[in-house]
Amino acid sequence: MDVNALKEITVVFVDDEEVALDQIYMVLSSFCKKTICVRNAELALKAIEEHHPEIVITDIRMPGASGIELLASVKQQHPDIAVVIVSAHSESEYLLDAFRLKADGYLLKPFNFHDMLELISSIATQKVTAHKGSAHEPDQREFLLKLLDTIGGRRVEVIEYIINHLDGDLIFHGTYDEVAEALNASKTTVVNTFQVMLEKNVLTRVKNGVYKMNISAT
Repeated sequence: MDVNALKEITVVFVDDEEVALDQIYMVLSSFCKKTICVRNAELALKAIEEHHPEIVITDIRMPGASGIELLASVKQQHPDIAVVIVSAHSESEYLLDAFRLKADGYLLKPFNFHDMLELISSIATQKVTAHKGSAHEPDQREFLLKLLDTIGGRRVEVIEYIINHLDGDLIFHGTYDEVAEALNASKTTVVNTFQVMLEKNVLTRVKNGVYKMNISAT
């Protein structure tokens, strides 16, 4: 963990739970240049305009706009700001949206503060390096695999299989039956997973048995 990099950044943390706001403020304010904690997406956007943070950390489920909607707004209005998504195990349906909208990281509730500091330190270090003229784009494929690894489940296994069998052009070759047989999964699970990825624009069907993964999908 690069403590010096943390000292250079401002973080906006968004969560509707008072306990989470207090805990995160106590932790981050000890390391970061400035920490602003707010209760919803609307206040977060105002804080972003006022404080110009390097990183936004947002819960997914909140009254009003969700964390996914906040992620979309930030990436559209302030693409240079890194956004980290926070979710619980039960919210795995949002992960492909986070990937599609180019989230920069993912944290699982309940919080592991060491993991949180390691993640934002890594992002902060990348930003410091970028300011020095050596920009680094996050590896979206690696990011999605890390997300999936924290969740588990049969659909996740299908997505991981697809990612791990992409060729150099991000093309997946394989039928539903082939994937089902390789994973010993039901064809229904495989078909439903492909349908979700197609709906989220994470995959594009080129032709039967050939799919393109949209790493840069927006």
